[in-house]
Amino acid sequence: MEVIRRTNAEIEKNIGTVAYFVRRKRKERGLTQEDLAKFSGVGLAFLKRLEGGDENLHLAKVLQVMRHLNADLFPKEYQ
Repeated sequence: MEVIRRTNAEIEKNIGTVAYFVRRKRKERGLTQEDLAKFSGVGLAFLKRLEGGDENLHLAKVLQVMRHLNADLFPKEYQ
């Protein structure tokens, strides 16, 4: 399997995209940050960091939030 290398700028863009997606989906569902944190089983501080585009987040927790929003987090190559 080939390892795909990405620049820091590409990684930062993708992190920003995840942050934007989570924030947009949360608002579309009429949820507060507190609601989404509670329902997805993560802390409020974590969710705020996620929506803020923090680069140093635990992937398992990011996936918990994404699952609650009925979304998958897969590279485009696998979609």
